Amino acid sequence: QISQGIASHGLAMNHSLSLDWFDRIVPCGLEGRAVTTLERECGTRLEHEAVQARLVECFARRFGYDDVHARRLDADSWRDASIF
Repeated sequence: QISQGIASHGLAMNHSLSLDWFDRIVPCGLEGRAVTTLERECGTRLEHEAVQARLVECFARRFGYDDVHARRLDADSWRDASIF
């Protein structure tokens, strides 16, 4: 969706999960495309905290931020819009 010249789209990092549910949808509207996980692509087990920290680091660097840190959120924190 594009609104006032700004495209909005989510970001999902499939770190290590069952991909069975993806058989029921067309991810991002891309017909015939497969979904994978980071562990499958890397061929090794990856620790969640390390993946999260690296994603935040690369995302921040790409968009010109230098004082951004990853933090782990519990399930209730996701419902609290003030954290964003």
